[in-house]
Amino acid sequence: MGLSRADWGPGGFDQFRSDRVEDPVYGDGGDYVDAGSGLPGPVRAAAVRAVILVAVTLVLVMVAVLCSLAQVWLALPMVLVAVAGTVVTTWGVLDVWVTRQMWVQRHGVVSTPSSVARERVLRRGR
Repeated sequence: MGLSRADWGPGGFDQFRSDRVEDPVYGDGGDYVDAGSGLPGPVRAAAVRAVILVAVTLVLVMVAVLCSLAQVWLALPMVLVAVAGTVVTTWGVLDVWVTRQMWVQRHGVVSTPSSVARERVLRRGR
């Protein structure tokens, strides 16, 4: 009546082991390997700020709604704070877009390489 290895699916009991070799997050020595997000640093920082602002604004809106439903004196100040938070959050989300556009403009791929770009490629080849 006990469980067999087949009951646990294709990985068997080994799917719960912490020392699996095929774990993509950890390297051979057990050190954390950063796979990278594909986003440049400034864009990633702006995105993190935007996510935090969105989360805080959602909490403020939820508190404002609950205060309004409970008919507490704090409802009006919370609604005003939630409106201000929405404005700030909109700015934060637009900041991600602007930062990305600026990064692409400054570090983007040039379709026709200049002499400086050719020199960089030649130096890397040596």
